[in-house]
Amino acid sequence: MKKNAKIIEIKGIRGIFMVLFIAACLGAGFVVFPAKVAVFAWNYVALNYIALPTISLWQGLLLWSAIAISVYIINSKSKALSYRSTAQLSEAEMRMLMDRIKIQAEARRLNNMLMKENFEKKEESKDIENKDISEKHS
Repeated sequence: MKKNAKIIEIKGIRGIFMVLFIAACLGAGFVVFPAKVAVFAWNYVALNYIALPTISLWQGLLLWSAIAISVYIINSKSKALSYRSTAQLSEAEMRMLMDRIKIQAEARRLNNMLMKENFEKKEESKDIENKDISEKHS
């Protein structure tokens, strides 16, 4: 293989215009033309056979993209979703899991008790401060 091999060479403004022309042709051929075909087909069927509203070019573009993505997903070799059954837990694993759940529940209960206790102490200290302030002002 040559070390100085050039795959794509864009020279000057003419090369930039050529790249833009190629991109526009690809966009027209793979995006706009199928969208126009989808709009024509939808509007023909909607007006002649079924009482459906007509669609614009943007809606045709969305319809074409939905069709293209659906065909791609259906024809792909690997599936995006797969279903399989999970392995059952053994008795020892189940006991360990239940023990962990019990420990977490106990910790949550103790934490709630401490939070209530701290809240009650703060309320009592506020009441005492309010009484002291009211007694000083009386």
